[in-house]
Amino acid sequence: MSMRVLVLDLTHGGDILAREYATRGWDTTAVDIYHNSAEAASRLEREGVRCLQRSPSESFDLAVIPVHAPVSFLSPARAEQVITHHQAVRDLASFAYPTVEITGVRGKTSTSQVLSFLLARDGRKVLSLTSSGLSSVGEEIKVLEDKVSIAPATLLRISRQYRDFDIAVLEVSLGGTGLANVSVVTGLQEDYPIAARTRRAYDGKRQMIALAQDNVVYPEDERGTWGPLVPAGLRSFTFGVEGDLDVAVRANGLGESATLYVTASHRIASIDLRPGYLSVAYAPAFACALTTMMALGKDPLRFAETLSSFPGAPGRGEVVKDGKGVWVRERNPGVSSSSLEYQLKMLVQEYGCRDIGLLLDPVNRKVCEKLDLCKVSEVCDRFPEVSGRYVLPSGADLADRAGFEMIRSMEEVRDRHGTMLWATKEGYL
Repeated sequence: MSMRVLVLDLTHGGDILAREYATRGWDTTAVDIYHNSAEAASRLEREGVRCLQRSPSESFDLAVIPVHAPVSFLSPARAEQVITHHQAVRDLASFAYPTVEITGVRGKTSTSQVLSFLLARDGRKVLSLTSSGLSSVGEEIKVLEDKVSIAPATLLRISRQYRDFDIAVLEVSLGGTGLANVSVVTGLQEDYPIAARTRRAYDGKRQMIALAQDNVVYPEDERGTWGPLVPAGLRSFTFGVEGDLDVAVRANGLGESATLYVTASHRIASIDLRPGYLSVAYAPAFACALTTMMALGKDPLRFAETLSSFPGAPGRGEVVKDGKGVWVRERNPGVSSSSLEYQLKMLVQEYGCRDIGLLLDPVNRKVCEKLDLCKVSEVCDRFPEVSGRYVLPSGADLADRAGFEMIRSMEEVRDRHGTMLWATKEGYL
């Protein structure tokens, strides 16, 4: 008798999982819980997968549900075993080379791109998956896919499709699969609600540590959160004050070079960084990436020296100076009220900015949650240095009540302020 499996959510990779179970001979049913994946459902139907709009009142051997979906979506179906998409990928996928998985509330993409840079400088051919896309990183960067999800099921797909690599650095949303040689949590800076407020971000990200098979990396100041979850026999590496590695960045001016100080094993190195990006904001990413190098058995201070040529991650705190002033460009799906508060704090406290214009593009491409302009407005109220608030047309329905001025392009306000912070919430999750 065939095993019966129920896979929920075709929007975030459930179609990949359902197809895999069907290929293995399982009697597979897929549920489009968000009712927006008709094309994927049609393809699955042609491949022998039953697709429904809601869970049926039937019994299954296995149910697979994403951690961000409420368990109530499973009802009225019944299952002998219920697992997350992350756990399903652990059971179904395998890589032909070592991998590093990275998750966290903030800094996942920057950490992934810094780590890929370091590994490439070690002569590795790196498969890099981030919310900015899928790339091959070596002597040069080659974009393989510019629109790609960081949902866990993507790991199953790329493990089959991309095999000619030395190592993979994989940004994964809301947790880890347990496949990695090093499992990394960049931090739980904001334990935001998920699954229709039935769970928290912690409940997703704890999978990264709890499912780990090898070394783990997390912030030293979150040892109490993640330490108890580390499986017996695994080694933890931490970054931050009193951790295995710590960094500090001394700013010399917005858009100018800065100095990076790295401390590890009672040794200190100082590195001059390139201008052109918000280097102070990269301090956690530098620390996390270098600690991950340590977990991979490398001397982090030797690799810290190579950061002198790191150009910054595209769309992550890019800084441009011209005759009209300075502007900082931020483009990523993690743009939120808390991330903007962090950047404004950097601009005010570390760079001494006093006349800041904030320009928002609330939604670009396909994201899980829209940017809450009202919360952003509350953040701006805490920074008197923010002397202008603007929004592009995608935020038209929210602009008035959030106190933002609607404009059509950046150029309309480009010369109104000494510093412009232009943030776009974009990407695929």
